[in-house]
Amino acid sequence: MIGAGRAHNREAALDLGPDVFVDLEDDRQEDIGEVDVVLDVFGKEIGARSAGLVRAGGTLVTITALPEFEPRYGRSVFFVVEPDRARLAQLVGLVREDSLRVLIRSRDSPAEVPQAVSAGRQVGGRPIVMVDEP
Repeated sequence: MIGAGRAHNREAALDLGPDVFVDLEDDRQEDIGEVDVVLDVFGKEIGARSAGLVRAGGTLVTITALPEFEPRYGRSVFFVVEPDRARLAQLVGLVREDSLRVLIRSRDSPAEVPQAVSAGRQVGGRPIVMVDEP
């Protein structure tokens, strides 16, 4: 497995299990070679470069927006998660029994939510905010 991201996230990414880490700012993404599946969480220019990594028959999965780029001999998929209370309860159960690991980058009080959203923390045009109850 190959992990990619910014240099300051290297240790967190490697802790999730990849064998190799690619720094998207300093390493040449194109040197990775072809892969079966790319999970694109960045979009834009990085998403376009990621499409070139998908081997024939492979898949580019993006969560940022409808795919703008198609792998040459593969396919691209837009993955959207819809709110579902029952599934969220299942995920909470998995976290509580240590079967699912969650990485939290920041926490916001309810008063801080507007500022967090305006700071651009979004995926697929939707705000991503973790709210801590006071």
